[in-house]
Amino acid sequence: MTDELTRPLGLKTKPTRRWKPVFLGLALVAAGALAGWGTVAIFMQEKPQEVAVAVPPQDTAPKGDVTPPAAEAAQTQPEAARPVDPDAAPLEAAIPDGQITEKVPVPVPSRRQETGLAHLPDPELVERTDQGVVPKRSSAGLRPMDVYSRQPATEGNFGVARVVLIVGGVGISQTGSQQAVRQLPGAVTLAFAPYGNSLLRWMQEARKKGHEVMLQVPMEPFDYPANNPGPHTLRTGVAAGEVLADLHWSMSRITNYVGVINFLGGKFITDTAAMKPVFDELAGRGLLFIDDGSVRNSLTRETAAQSLLPYARAHVQIDVTRTRAEIMKQLELLASEAKRTGLAIGVANAFPESIELIARFAEEASSKGIEITPVSAIVSDPEGKRG
Repeated sequence: MTDELTRPLGLKTKPTRRWKPVFLGLALVAAGALAGWGTVAIFMQEKPQEVAVAVPPQDTAPKGDVTPPAAEAAQTQPEAARPVDPDAAPLEAAIPDGQITEKVPVPVPSRRQETGLAHLPDPELVERTDQGVVPKRSSAGLRPMDVYSRQPATEGNFGVARVVLIVGGVGISQTGSQQAVRQLPGAVTLAFAPYGNSLLRWMQEARKKGHEVMLQVPMEPFDYPANNPGPHTLRTGVAAGEVLADLHWSMSRITNYVGVINFLGGKFITDTAAMKPVFDELAGRGLLFIDDGSVRNSLTRETAAQSLLPYARAHVQIDVTRTRAEIMKQLELLASEAKRTGLAIGVANAFPESIELIARFAEEASSKGIEITPVSAIVSDPEGKRG
């Protein structure tokens, strides 16, 4: 596939209102039957639109309930970004419709995607919904979190100090996306915001470079709608069907991801009733969930356990304070935590200084007795033996 296999993504925003629809044409071609199983190629035409990007403020809560969020995915980079049209025509693929109607037996089967096909969605793992094409388990029980996973350097603990690095906000800025995909080693996990231009192109390049990919899903902060993470934010106090429709919209923006990580969400991830249908849906579709660690009184761990959802929570927010000295300090803290406990998860943003210092940290990790490992290898998995 080439850079032309993308489509225009754009939106217009007002600080406290839903984003207006912009019609966007979309064409799709499917190709099948490669080495015993089909792959899907999605061909798209670009028709760029120049629009402004919304920059949500930090999620704040009453007196100390939350720490500053680690992933301000919608912040602009030095280059102007063009966010996605929330009502653009959904990504489609020539695949049969299907629904998951029953629980998958434990343990689940496992098959990792071939390296040469890592940028293409497995046709067994996608489903067409009203919001677009979203991931699902295969009829044989294969999970996207397994098929799209990266082989870790070591399996299991084996006394290795493991560090997971998740860089979010990819897809918002062309400059930031290019730097993250091309400068960071493949063992670093990249989290894509659902708002951005050329998302599929950057996802495909990231997968070709060996990165595991995650999806950042906007969730309701305490001061919503004054602080609006973006269109289709998952909100409390609304019907589960509406929440799932918003979830599916975000899920349909890219493919080939192993799971979801929250963007903001101080209010949403402290509300079990709001989270439970979302976590049930993610678990049923064979995805994992990472809590970015920004909300102190988060209830994600308990809710994930109830939903049998593969889960982990980040330990260190690397670039909340965006200075080189502070980023280096947080990376050192991450390394110390990994050596103390055997595992540490750090989250950061696709800022130039963050990317540069994380790349250097990853390059020097092995000499310091640290292994950079993909996120799928360390989650607590009710259906497997990870973590």
